[in-house]
Amino acid sequence: MSSFELSHRICESFPVLDDVAGLRAFVLSVDSGSFTGAARVLGLTTNAVSQRVGLLEKHLGVRLLQRTTRRMSVTDEGRRVYARAHDILDELLRVEEDLRPEHDALVGTVRVSMPAPAASAELINALGVELQRHARLRVQLLISHAPVDIVAEGLDVAVHVGEPRDSGLIARKLGDPSWCLAATPSYLDRRGRPRRADDLTKHECLRFLAERPQSEWRLVDSRGREHVVPVGGAFESDDSRVLGEATYAGLGIGIRARGELERAITEGRLERVLPGLEFAGPPIYALFARGRLRLARVARFFELLQGVVRQVL
Repeated sequence: MSSFELSHRICESFPVLDDVAGLRAFVLSVDSGSFTGAARVLGLTTNAVSQRVGLLEKHLGVRLLQRTTRRMSVTDEGRRVYARAHDILDELLRVEEDLRPEHDALVGTVRVSMPAPAASAELINALGVELQRHARLRVQLLISHAPVDIVAEGLDVAVHVGEPRDSGLIARKLGDPSWCLAATPSYLDRRGRPRRADDLTKHECLRFLAERPQSEWRLVDSRGREHVVPVGGAFESDDSRVLGEATYAGLGIGIRARGELERAITEGRLERVLPGLEFAGPPIYALFARGRLRLARVARFFELLQGVVRQVL
């Protein structure tokens, strides 16, 4: 059998390959949760996106999406197609990227999951520059503090705190953060500057609110010795960004990353509290499904992420 005959038989067996536009419309509809969201990305009308998905369903002979007037849900068959569709579209985009001039090589959607603290202003600003530079680049940023299934969720990158456990993923270390105690000069002028770890018991300590109350902080000195200090205060939150805002607002002593704190000290917004002590945080990694880093848009996002982490940590 000639290569032409083989290619013809493959296309006959997989009619979806004749409907790349429908496949892209389907994937974007699932990613955005609606035909309207996909239409905004594709620059089409909502009706045109619906028609493309309908033609894809007709080719496959199965229903991919259940539509009602109020919501859209993915069928079991739709989930199976979606799991493979990203690979198909990414391979086509990779070919396009190889043919595109270097200055305009970023095309397609980067889908990312990360905890809230990682979505810093520095990262958002850096992404804004890339989005302005590359008209066909899209970013979907999902905030999650729990581990995610990268493959099942169709993610390109997941920022993970702690040592990764899934050996099937590609892990790239971003850094080993160190966290310091900090407060505003006005708060310290009012309440006094702690000289020893035990002095924290007399202060408003901005604590993370979890299932169990945070009643102590475990700090490490320059010799690696641990100091366990009882802490309390009037303000708690389950969101680290809120705790950061509370620190800058002068509500008490909070915990900030070393790089961020150094800039805040230069600006006169914060002072470091107990400079000889800090929290030893777990390492931070970027996780990828195999093959994703070969995509130019994903590799570029990773470069931005590395640069931002070096600034902040």
